[in-house]
Amino acid sequence: MMKFGLYLNCQTTTDRSPDVLVEGLIDQTIAARDAGFDMITTGQHYLANYVQIQQMPLLARLTSEADSMKVGPGVALLPLHQPVDVAEQLTTLDVLSGGGAIAGVGIGYRDVEFDSFGIPKSERVGRFEEGIELMKRLWTEENVVYEGEYYSVDGVTINPRPDEQPPVWIAANARAAVRRAAQLGDAWFVNPHSTITEIRELKEDYDEVRNERGEDTGVPIIRETFVAETREEAVDTARDYLFSKYQRYIEWGQDEAMEDEEDLHRPFEELAEDRFLLGTPEEVCAEVERYEEELDAEYMIPRLHWPGMDHEIAIECIERIGDDVIPNV
Repeated sequence: MMKFGLYLNCQTTTDRSPDVLVEGLIDQTIAARDAGFDMITTGQHYLANYVQIQQMPLLARLTSEADSMKVGPGVALLPLHQPVDVAEQLTTLDVLSGGGAIAGVGIGYRDVEFDSFGIPKSERVGRFEEGIELMKRLWTEENVVYEGEYYSVDGVTINPRPDEQPPVWIAANARAAVRRAAQLGDAWFVNPHSTITEIRELKEDYDEVRNERGEDTGVPIIRETFVAETREEAVDTARDYLFSKYQRYIEWGQDEAMEDEEDLHRPFEELAEDRFLLGTPEEVCAEVERYEEELDAEYMIPRLHWPGMDHEIAIECIERIGDDVIPNV
């Protein structure tokens, strides 16, 4: 049975209040809980030209309303952080959420973040791989001894340790990164930027590695989504917010992290094709079933609120998904 997560947008335009943003995210979490969603997640960036609320304290606050929903970053930029700290932060989140934490991690791509943290971008793959290995051992072992190129610990134990290792979902865009996700993680955390066609091609590499390991090939998929009474209303509601957001991605260099660097440089109608879920409940249900059949999607994670959008619009969409999509797929 398909599970649904909600990708909470922790960014807003600089003319808006961070207090209003946080209150709106609390209201969205309550709406998602009542609508039957299974998890909430949110992203991470630093030094953004948006108002940006940081994910770990935000998610910790939202566990009060999340009830039985799973909670986790989507994604934490692991190479920018000390993995001992991330492991303990996620353990705390696991406690606050009643054992429902998911460890979504990514490698990062913005030069300003690496430069400002004093971490050479050339080290990000090594730091990422070591960070995942060290976190898994800290979650599952006592008296951990680890000596890597970037991180080392000598006979340490974190307390408390989670009852079970949080599943590690690894964000990846390009072929080599997808294969790395298949090798190191519990799932490839599929980004919202790629088309179904692009994901299907990359999924072949993912499945090859997972099958060699005898592991599950199901994936969680983030999608830009808006559900309305008509397709025209859904497209009109999303167009300005989404196109502006994707122009910002290009400014940040997200296009350079894609398999096809020209893929995001398209007019909105072309950008949306085979990539965004914009339409009626019936149309979105059909697309969700397509994702399940063609991509082995286990979680659909709509992102339906973007910088500058009023929260009330997002909450109406959450409620419509709860009424007309979740029960029908």
